[in-house]
Amino acid sequence: MIMWQADAEENFSLEYKLVGEDVAHFAEVERREKIYHCALEGLKSASLYKFRIIAGGRATPWQNLRTAGNGAFQMIIFSDSQCEHYEVWQRTADAAAENFPDAELVVVNGDLVDNGEADYQWRAFFNAAEKIFHERTFAPVMGNHECYGVDWFNALPTGYLNQFVLPDKKYFYSFDYGAAHFFILNTQFAELNKFKPKLQSAQEYFFRRDAAQVNRPWKIVFMHKDIYDYGQDKFNDIADKFLELFDELEIDLVFTGHLHTYRNRGKIFARKKSARGTTYILCGRAGDQKYVEPASAIDDVTFKNLREEPENFIVSDISATEINLLIRTVNGEILDKFTIRKESFK
Repeated sequence: MIMWQADAEENFSLEYKLVGEDVAHFAEVERREKIYHCALEGLKSASLYKFRIIAGGRATPWQNLRTAGNGAFQMIIFSDSQCEHYEVWQRTADAAAENFPDAELVVVNGDLVDNGEADYQWRAFFNAAEKIFHERTFAPVMGNHECYGVDWFNALPTGYLNQFVLPDKKYFYSFDYGAAHFFILNTQFAELNKFKPKLQSAQEYFFRRDAAQVNRPWKIVFMHKDIYDYGQDKFNDIADKFLELFDELEIDLVFTGHLHTYRNRGKIFARKKSARGTTYILCGRAGDQKYVEPASAIDDVTFKNLREEPENFIVSDISATEINLLIRTVNGEILDKFTIRKESFK
């Protein structure tokens, strides 16, 4: 899915071709509000394509599009890029793009913007992400800030849904990339209960059916809200909805966000620290909104100075047999580094 925005309505077309072949293809372009999108189907896996957008006698430069294969790849994970001043998000994203140019996949794990109904916020978000999104695949995750209207009351996430043409149920979805299958789940029950009262049941039905069909070595979940209440030092209502399900479906790795701090929990099974089970990672923030959460016994790794924790991101190298994770600040400091090896879950 290729998407772009244009203030003036134009008759766009999209031309693409496999690198090394002279045959050009043209794909149908659709328009929704000011956002155009184009789905390319039947592409070869692990291949390099070029595409350009055409309007009248004008065309963009050719850009690369690399399709996923079945093997090893590198991805970059951000969370909570919401900002008052989006140059902070840009500095974080640029640091990742410049230091890890081989990354193919980018995820922002919720709260992409501070207010999901504010168009200027989306423009600022995308402008700041120009380098990191260039010629990479991007997978968004819905956060609670995508579910606020301009009056700051709970609302349907129309801004988010307009920005991204997503597969499956749109509020949650899944996809294969390399050696992993990714589930993008939704934790916005409090914000969306009035509008989507059956969100949890529909999502669980989807999740179970999808997990049963996975044919990749790794099963990885991204969801915005975290599983732990630091104020009371216990698992929270989000954990009540998901922890036993993750155990049952043998999920390898879960990334959460929302608390704007990095924590490595290691493996948890049956609500206890364990040598087996699912690894839980709380992603730190990529934007300028700082929180201070207390340390807890559940955490294996906590930043040494919680009041001064800088913006950070996660670099993940995924192969069929192991996942290597590097957590790096915008200033180059390594917060954490570890490996998860593929073993039988049971």
